[in-house]
Amino acid sequence: MSSEPLIYLNGDIIEAADARISPFDRGFLWGDGVYEITPCFSGKLYRLSDHLDRLYRSLRYVRIDPGMDQAAMEAATLEALAANAQRLEPGGMYRVGHWVTRGVDTNSMSALAAQSATVMIFFRPADVGVIAANQASGVRLSVTATRRNPPECIEARAKVTSKMNQILAELDAASNDALSLMLDIRGNVAENSVANFFIVRNGSVWTPPERNILEGVTRKAVFELCERLGIPLEERDFTMYDVCQAEEYFLTSSAICAMPVREIDSFQPRLDVPGPVTSRLIAAFADDTGFDFAKLSKAA
Repeated sequence: MSSEPLIYLNGDIIEAADARISPFDRGFLWGDGVYEITPCFSGKLYRLSDHLDRLYRSLRYVRIDPGMDQAAMEAATLEALAANAQRLEPGGMYRVGHWVTRGVDTNSMSALAAQSATVMIFFRPADVGVIAANQASGVRLSVTATRRNPPECIEARAKVTSKMNQILAELDAASNDALSLMLDIRGNVAENSVANFFIVRNGSVWTPPERNILEGVTRKAVFELCERLGIPLEERDFTMYDVCQAEEYFLTSSAICAMPVREIDSFQPRLDVPGPVTSRLIAAFADDTGFDFAKLSKAA
């Protein structure tokens, strides 16, 4: 028996090696789909409802009918989790992907003529050791030449599979041996290719407004944690001038929770990394998820 996690594909739970998707699927041909990634900590899905809420908001925006309502999608996810009970590493962390495409293309190549949607749910392991090491030392970012798509072109809040904008930014930053920091077309700070971005100024957390960033589920969790911890938080536009004055920088995403940033090009935060606010949020996420990257990495 394979040790690889099983996947859900169009109503069936199967071995990943047995999965068959048409080469004419519009997800492959045109990047015509939406997706979600929900973290699974020690066999427990974190904020699955929030992720599925966003998945269905994205589906409505791009006008894809997945052929199942949100309750059925949640049931399918839990079914896939149960089927993988003996295949997931005990105490491990997995990214649970929900991918929905418009389905198989027709000879007309018209979006309206596409056949029924393709729905896939899968589990991919995360490297806990790498995440723990990065949380301890911080990651490097570099401001990229590629700007974040404005919402006048495509809504940034929708989590679509057409990722070329973010991929080009990722490649820009990789040439500087760093992760990306994207600006919007007006020069305001936007986000990383796969994560939301925050700074701390005078003890207050700042993050860009939702106009041209993904409305992250972990970003939402930071809002809730800051309120619980009594940490001031503002959604506001800011530029690299503000970044260079900040005491702390950090990223958030489902896979990393809160990740300190030690440098952005030549700028460094005014406080040690991770700073006090970032450290409090890392600890709060560990309490919230029941998953402490540093402790579990050392135990491994």
